This record gives sequence, C-alpha cells and structure tokens, in this order.
Amino acid sequence: MSELFVKIKDKQRGPYSSKELRELVHNGDFGAHDYVYDNDRQQWVRAGQSEHIQSLFEKSFIPEHQRTVFAVGGGKGGVGKTSLTASIGIALAALGYEVVIVDADLGGANLHTCMGILEPEKTFYDFYTLQCEALEDILLETPVENLRLISGACGTLGLANPRYTQKLRFISELKKIAADFIILDLGAGASYNVIDFFVAAEQGIVVTTPEPMAIQETFNFIKISLFRKLLRLFRDKPAVLTLIEKYALSSPGRMNSSMDEVLADVRRLDVEASSRMEGVLDKFRPKLILNMVHSHNETREGAALRTAVEELLAINMDYLGYVEYDDSVRKAVKELKPFIIANPKSRASRSVAQLVSVSLLGKNGWKGLRERKKMIRNIRSDASEYPQNSFPESDVICSVKCFYWGDCDYQNGGHPCPVRHLDPIFRKQS
Repeated sequence: MSELFVKIKDKQRGPYSSKELRELVHNGDFGAHDYVYDNDRQQWVRAGQSEHIQSLFEKSFIPEHQRTVFAVGGGKGGVGKTSLTASIGIALAALGYEVVIVDADLGGANLHTCMGILEPEKTFYDFYTLQCEALEDILLETPVENLRLISGACGTLGLANPRYTQKLRFISELKKIAADFIILDLGAGASYNVIDFFVAAEQGIVVTTPEPMAIQETFNFIKISLFRKLLRLFRDKPAVLTLIEKYALSSPGRMNSSMDEVLADVRRLDVEASSRMEGVLDKFRPKLILNMVHSHNETREGAALRTAVEELLAINMDYLGYVEYDDSVRKAVKELKPFIIANPKSRASRSVAQLVSVSLLGKNGWKGLRERKKMIRNIRSDASEYPQNSFPESDVICSVKCFYWGDCDYQNGGHPCPVRHLDPIFRKQS
C-alpha cells in the first residue's frame, strides 16, 4: 500500500505509511469515521469504507501492546546521554516493562561500561561481521530484571562508518526485538550515522544542558535531522531535491530562511511536493530533556529552545522535563553504576522517576505518585543486589625500569606507583 493522506477533524494530515496508520488506529487517533484520500477514485472517503485500509479496523488486527523505539541524541558530547539512557531504561524496567537499551554509538561504545559490564560476551561486532544473524542473538542480560543490553564494539576499525545497507539491516532487525521499549543511545555529533538512527526511530529524544553552546548544538542537530528527512523524501523529485539541498547547505550556522519560507518556495515549484513536506513537518516531533539543571531558572532555556524550533523549523517539540544537577552522578560513573542504581533517592534519580512516570507514561496525580513509589522500591531492590565493579589495578612498583624514571612528578622508588595503570583495562587477559 502506498502512503495515504488522511483527514482527522477536518484537518489534512500525512502522507502516512501502512505502519503509521496502524499506530494511529492503535492509539485511538484515527478511526473508521475519519476520512482517507482514495487515489483511485480521486476523492475523500470514509476510512472504514476504503478497501485499502478496512482491515486496520478489524479487532483481530489491532495489536495487544505496542513496542516503542526511542533514539536519544542531541549533537553535543558530555551532556549525559549515556547515563540518562541507562537510568531511563532501568526506571521503565522497574515498572515491569521489558526494556532493551542499545549502544548505537558505533565509534565510541560505552553503554556496557556504564552498566558495569566490562567485557561483554557479544557485541555489535558479531552482528556486523555476520557471526550472529539477528540482533536477538547478541542481547545481553544485565543485573537489572527486565532490562537487556545490545553492546557496541568500541575501537574496531570500520564499525564507526557502516554502509547504508548495514544500517538498514540494523534498523530492520531492531524492530523484530520482543520488548515494550527499545532505547538507542546515539553518539555525539550530527554525522549521517547518528542522524539516520535518530530519524528512523519512532520517537527521537534530544538531551542537552542549559549552556548556550549545548543549546545551539541541539538546535543544529534537530535542523539537520529535519533536512535529512526532507532530502530522503524527495529523491523522486530532482527539482525539489535541488531546492532543499540549497537551503540545507546554505545554513551551517544561523538559518538564512525559516522552514515556512522553504515550504513556500517548494509550494511555488510543486504543490504536491509541498503537501508531502507539510506531512513531514506535522509528524516530526522530537522530545526534549534538559539535563544537569542547577536551578529552576535554567529551565527557561528549554522553553527558549522549543520556541526557536517551532518558529524557525515549523515543527512542534515536546518538553519532557529536566534532570537536576547532582554530584552523585559523577560518583556513580566512577563506580561503574547507573546513577539511579547507585542512589535511587538522589535528586537526579527523582527527576528521572518524575520524567518517566509523567512525561513518558502519562501517569499523573496519585496514579503517577504510586508508580514512582513502586519504581523506586523496585530499583532499591535491584541496587541491593547490584554487583560491585571497579577497574582492575596493576601492582607496578616504582623503579629505574620505568620509562619515566627521573622525569615523573610522582616518583617514589620501591613503592607502588600512584598513577593508575590502564594496561590491565585495555589488554585482554589470558
């Protein structure tokens, strides 16, 4: 079935693929009484009377539960995407959901380390080299009940830049995993690898801190993601593609034209293409999490970013909430634990619990409070049984045999070297 336009409450939307229409029906956003444009008859008809999509409204066709795929990105490194991904996954798992967290930072995988797994048995490398045919085969159990992990393979030549066909295989296999939530931890920056995973996910989450540089990088990340979607949309229309490319390449920093102005130019060139573009602008709705917030005043940066996205990019952005700055997060990273496990009652952990129960699951009021209490109770239970990890240390003795003897600020002959040696970490032990 080709993509179709629909009309919901007299507002035209789309075009939607069959999968997207199924999701709309499942969520109750589209019903048999709404309208769909019948290309064969060249007119609007009731959705329940269209032979193309009648089956969507049959009870047996509607799935019992829906898997949700989140991609967590943002453009700038160091904003806490990885630790936040792990903690959100744990919070969802604590409520009984089946969750899979995926390290999609192909060039610098570290989600497994954040989870305290120093040497994962299987990684994305096994899938990349076809040693394992399905992503299900490289799923790893974690110390947290209901939570599994797909580990990346850091430091392997070629993995940082997979071919497009390999990315398609990865995305296709990802959708076959049996889970309620799948959360991708993307790498920093706005390379095609990162952007392609972000736009392919059902829901994209951008994480940023309140600092001006991070806010700017996040806006640029969203802008590049949107242009990437538009460029792929108009591969069948060379003239429109050239126009979109001109705007995409002419605005590496500040935008010369708003997306409304781009849409107006597309409409003058091709009316049908402008309708398709409106469909993308209507459906592309990234979500925002503000991380490491020191004071409530800093949350205004999130509102400012959302306003800029809506005015300049002509898309809506959902503000999920913020996570308070917390010194215990850094301590948890050193202990190789997700911060929500290291201290379930910390400010950052409470922020995540609020964000997950209210913003992601829609549980407000007393129901939300009960969910958060249940979540924290189960996380504390997991924390009590969580393994204690630490990087292996060497027992190097300071002596004249050291390469830096005579030129070391910490030299103390005959005593253990005070500098932590990384050889036991980076060299595989026999």
